[in-house]
Amino acid sequence: MTVDLATYCHSKDADRLHENFKSHLDSHSYLFDNTHLIYQRIKIRPTVPEWIHKHEIKAEDYPDILTRNGINPNNKEADEYTHGWDNAHYWKHHCVNHLTALEKSEADYIVLSDADCHMINGRGSWVNAGIRILQQNKEALVVSPSDGSNQIRTQTMSQQLFLCHRQRLKEIDFDLPFTGFTEGGPMQEYYFMLEGRIGRYMEKHNLYRYILSDEFRYWHKQWH
Repeated sequence: MTVDLATYCHSKDADRLHENFKSHLDSHSYLFDNTHLIYQRIKIRPTVPEWIHKHEIKAEDYPDILTRNGINPNNKEADEYTHGWDNAHYWKHHCVNHLTALEKSEADYIVLSDADCHMINGRGSWVNAGIRILQQNKEALVVSPSDGSNQIRTQTMSQQLFLCHRQRLKEIDFDLPFTGFTEGGPMQEYYFMLEGRIGRYMEKHNLYRYILSDEFRYWHKQWH
């Protein structure tokens, strides 16, 4: 069994990611087989250790990445609801990183993590706990550590930090049609980013994201 970790950066966060990378990696308390760093629309930095697999995504790569993964890159509805290229939650920016990681890794399982997510609790590794859940529960598509909530299963997805069986997630339909906003649900951009696409797939196929107890807790927007 092999397990990789992937994280990502763009120009705004590159320096902070490099400065804090080892701390973030060590916080998982797991010896990953490979670590992948996705550079979105910036050149690869030579200062990153050689053992990290580095991948550069250019703006012109977006259509091919999306198309290879079954997503129509020409979606005016998604463009409108996520407010265009320069917006922080523009849907394409929030799809290509994870899809590239799923393509570049060859591991059985993969942890996909925003650069500013840091584990703060855990007796042992949440990764081991997550793999057990994925192996024992067919309805578990992904597993996340706790963001402060209780241990639950949900069909609302978060792409901040999660574990999955890489090939299983890679092969889902990421382009199910948008059928409308859920009252009291996530922000409107969610439905077009990768997390909303995974959420629609889970709803259609009665699958879930398992959230671990706060024994395994992480912080978002946390740089160390």
